[in-house]
Amino acid sequence: MPDLAEVFQDGPFQKGSYLSRIIGIFNEEIIRIWAQDQRSSYDILEKRPTLYEEGKPYTLDFLLVQNGHAFVSEMKCEIQYQKYRFWKLTDPDQLDHHKNKKAFELFLRLSQDPSSVLVKAGGEIEVRGTVLVWGSASIDGIEAVKEHYGFSDVLTLEGCINDLVSWNNENYLRLLTEREEWSASLFSALRAKC
Repeated sequence: MPDLAEVFQDGPFQKGSYLSRIIGIFNEEIIRIWAQDQRSSYDILEKRPTLYEEGKPYTLDFLLVQNGHAFVSEMKCEIQYQKYRFWKLTDPDQLDHHKNKKAFELFLRLSQDPSSVLVKAGGEIEVRGTVLVWGSASIDGIEAVKEHYGFSDVLTLEGCINDLVSWNNENYLRLLTEREEWSASLFSALRAKC
């Protein structure tokens, strides 16, 4: 499989911007499909986790399960932002610009102490830890970020896609075919108006 970064960066700036927005529409669905595959290291619950502070709710992306333990998961997949600076996770400082958002602050707090934040998904959930999902990452970057923030795990969109391709996952292939057909129907309709 070609390096995804090359697909986005090969060509004019506008191409990368366009493709980043396209995949951003359904990249969470890719993670869900990955976690639903029996070969995945996680299962996924249908309901999203909601974190509470002073009664105010903050809903995050996924509630992953491994060996019966729940992990709150947040996805940050900034492909083109600041000239691809945040696509590949290599350093804990790359998360700094998210710290001023309350939901992410609670996510980080939960990473340090899983009992420090009330988490619900239909009902109250006992959480074992947190999982960050990033676009791509170096092995050293994953280890540094886990150590610095206390994440239980760091997954990447790129790694999940590689798994789905190697598994020949039917749901993933169906998703791609469907999105490709939707896009083709739009462009056909636009062309017909010329």
